[in-house]
Amino acid sequence: MTYVPVSNERLAERGFNQAERLAAGLAAAVRLPVVDLLQRRINTTKQSFKTRGERIQTMQDAFAMQPDGLELIYDLYQANSQFAQKEMHSQPANSSTIQGASSNFRPTKQGWEIGPLRLLMLDDIYTTGSTLDACGQVILNAGYSLNIPIEIYTLTLARS
Repeated sequence: MTYVPVSNERLAERGFNQAERLAAGLAAAVRLPVVDLLQRRINTTKQSFKTRGERIQTMQDAFAMQPDGLELIYDLYQANSQFAQKEMHSQPANSSTIQGASSNFRPTKQGWEIGPLRLLMLDDIYTTGSTLDACGQVILNAGYSLNIPIEIYTLTLARS
């Protein structure tokens, strides 16, 4: 699980990142790790006063991976793969599904294939989707550079 970062200026103004707090609360409830993958490269003005086109334009280069973001993605994928392999080997040989890891392994003609890394990204408000889209693109590009397939699911607290 990850979240949309706020700029240092907005963090100083508010004193917290609401998306990070949402992620921490949900992660604790469902026992998933929260990873700090993204950073805000530029401080954008508040999106609530912008048109859809302005929001998309503003968000295009607003985000980047954290310095250790690529390593975090690699580590998550490896941990996910190791868990899935352990689950696969604990199943009976004639089992057509891998309980608890069926989303990580898929049957192929050659055997089993490791599926994509699945991430849940949280934000506070969804208006046009431009913020989540920009963040998701950065993460997908990072996965592509590592040859790691990634599926990103998003969750927001509210829609405006």
